[in-house]
Amino acid sequence: MSAQNSDTLIANALSRLGNPTLTTDAQTWILNILDRFYEDFRWPFLEKMFVSSIAASQSAIALPSDFDEPWDNDSFVLIDPSSGAYQYLQPIMQFDYDALSNPVTTASPPLYALIDGNAKTWTPYPLANKTYTLHIRYKYKPIRASVYANFTPAFPNDALIEQAIFVTGLQHEDDERYQLELGQLRAMMGEYKAKFNKNPHKNLSARLSNKFKQIVVIRS
Repeated sequence: MSAQNSDTLIANALSRLGNPTLTTDAQTWILNILDRFYEDFRWPFLEKMFVSSIAASQSAIALPSDFDEPWDNDSFVLIDPSSGAYQYLQPIMQFDYDALSNPVTTASPPLYALIDGNAKTWTPYPLANKTYTLHIRYKYKPIRASVYANFTPAFPNDALIEQAIFVTGLQHEDDERYQLELGQLRAMMGEYKAKFNKNPHKNLSARLSNKFKQIVVIRS
């Protein structure tokens, strides 16, 4: 987690900008920036484990409220409580299910986790033939407040957050320092990402655009 709170990061960035009157704008900027940072890379600090159970023939099982996506292809695990045997479920979406030529209609040991991202539910396929313990490893999405209030970001790199606010402010002010500091932001992000191993199942990197545009407000 960040060592500094959002108000401090904003104040530091606006001090560098030379215009401390942009606090209200910067409160939106920091929320947009963090949304972008959380989305751009599968940061290890965004991994969570959810433990529950499923019953025989149970469907439409609720995912954690902050679920964003499975961490990897082995994220869904069923454990047989009687034998301790593990069963890894392959995550699939509705179009994958629709492509099955002969869907199984009777309960049996599940093979897939059919995910409904809109409803925030998942269904084992085939439906479970008995009760299992459930483990889900997933990337979580930090909840964005509908109204800004001072908070501690889940992103543990204060320098990157401050630099991103600063760069957004430079763009807002049409400041001649913008291109130079945008380059610095890209370099800082590249160095930070290099500290983490990439997951082989997904290209985790995402480049900043040539123009660090304000991001559309996304509220959970």
